[in-house]
Amino acid sequence: MRYHLSTDRRKRTLSDWPTLLTTGSICLLGWASGYLSASGLPLTTTHAVFPFWEKVFLWMDNQVFVYAIGLIFMLLTAYIIQRISDIQMLIRERTKLVFLIFILLTSTNSGLFPFKDVTVVSLCLVFMVNELFNTYQTPEATGRLFNAGVLIGVAGLFMPQALWFLPLLWIGMYQLMSLSYRSFFASLTGVLIIYWLVIAWCVWAHDFSIFTMLVARLADFEFLSVLKSFRYYQTGFIGVLLLMMTASFYIKSDAINNRVRVRQMLSFLLNMSVWSLVLLCLYGKDTDSFNAIFYIPASVLIAYFFESMRNRFRFIIYYFVLAFCVFSLIMRDY
Repeated sequence: MRYHLSTDRRKRTLSDWPTLLTTGSICLLGWASGYLSASGLPLTTTHAVFPFWEKVFLWMDNQVFVYAIGLIFMLLTAYIIQRISDIQMLIRERTKLVFLIFILLTSTNSGLFPFKDVTVVSLCLVFMVNELFNTYQTPEATGRLFNAGVLIGVAGLFMPQALWFLPLLWIGMYQLMSLSYRSFFASLTGVLIIYWLVIAWCVWAHDFSIFTMLVARLADFEFLSVLKSFRYYQTGFIGVLLLMMTASFYIKSDAINNRVRVRQMLSFLLNMSVWSLVLLCLYGKDTDSFNAIFYIPASVLIAYFFESMRNRFRFIIYYFVLAFCVFSLIMRDY
């Protein structure tokens, strides 16, 4: 009997059905409240420089359709992050917590409802991380790194600040031992080919305003303006940041227990989170967009921290995080 009890306890995880249902219900509550208050409508472009995107936003005027598309994009992004974690075995336990944390953070930030420029950017960056991780110790995998560059280039059309993730890609290539002259130029070519196509479009249309807007938005620095524009309802992000800092310290102290490959990939995700925070400080006008990018590495790192805790205290902390996210959503909406 004691053996069976201990076995049952070991099987209890944060991705069991009770937690799945609770987290899913909170996420649906967040989207439902956004839908009822028509949050984020009508759609407006915040960062995009490609004029076609504005026409798409004007066409997407049905509230049900727009919220459905936004929900699908969020779930797809969360699914890809979860797949990366599973395939690369970034977390020792088999868990769906990465998926749950990403949709929780996104669904309790009504500033991201229902569909934003950063919705597409986040998906591009997740695919970029996937391509990068699949080049571990293979600098000859220039095709994947070319794809990663293309994804950053596409993200830059929707949010020019995403181009700053190209240096981060090179840092990641160095960390994962896939950096070489060929792989470096393959990633750079991937970005440039997007803008060569844009130049061709501009020449054909006799309109170079795309590049004017691109340069203007890249140079639109407002150092630490995020502190000036801080509001009480943004305390939710402060809570996530504190949890991330705790997770980061734990991951650094626990690094010796991981394989070199996992250690380097987690280190890249830590760098990505810091990179996002730096961009948040440099371009502080639209905090929600950079928060959305920050949620990508945060979901993996926080999930790693929770699943590494071997006691019931992790359930208390997780449900406290759920309650805090609901509180921040209510404070923001009301």
